Amino acid sequence: METDLISKKEVLELTGISYGQLYRWKRKNIIPESWFIKKSSYTGQETFFPREKMLARIDTIKEMKDGYSLDELSDFFSPNPTKIEIQEEELRSHNILSEQTMNLCTSLVPVKNAIEFGDILNMMIIEKARKLQVPQEDQKTLFLFLHEKFTPLKESSLELIGIRKGTSYVWLLLPLPSDFLVDHMAQVVLRFDLQQMTEELKITLTNTKGI
Repeated sequence: METDLISKKEVLELTGISYGQLYRWKRKNIIPESWFIKKSSYTGQETFFPREKMLARIDTIKEMKDGYSLDELSDFFSPNPTKIEIQEEELRSHNILSEQTMNLCTSLVPVKNAIEFGDILNMMIIEKARKLQVPQEDQKTLFLFLHEKFTPLKESSLELIGIRKGTSYVWLLLPLPSDFLVDHMAQVVLRFDLQQMTEELKITLTNTKGI
């Protein structure tokens, strides 16, 4: 929607970055090409961006750019997470997941020497679902669904939708951006942008682990 977009001119003015920086970051895929949205205006064509994502991304880039090269930032913001694995006890020590979530999720996956990025991300999703008071049995169903169907190493540009009808929950993975309708007896209980959550987790792990 129009209110969700911000023009290129506004981006440059609000963030203080230059036209050259913006397009260098685009060439390096630090800012995804899909965020550059061409729209007709009275002056011809103008470029717009998803407002919240764009401003948050630039804030993060500005915080990180002194400590990382453009190639390192490109890898960091790639949809394909770097090979991040963390020992279970180390992950617990970071206190980014509750004991309830850790115990539930680790009981559902095969025992390994380390927990991979994909399962850490799935645990973060379960943590958010728990805070939204999704029942524990449905948290288990959600985790197993994500473990089987969602592979951040291949594709993170998805939205997770949770729908409740009566006492039953249905989980959907849809491409971003997604539009859908549900009947009046059903309720959307969660909508998570998995691309954004992937990036947030990378930042969290970078800050806690120094990756």
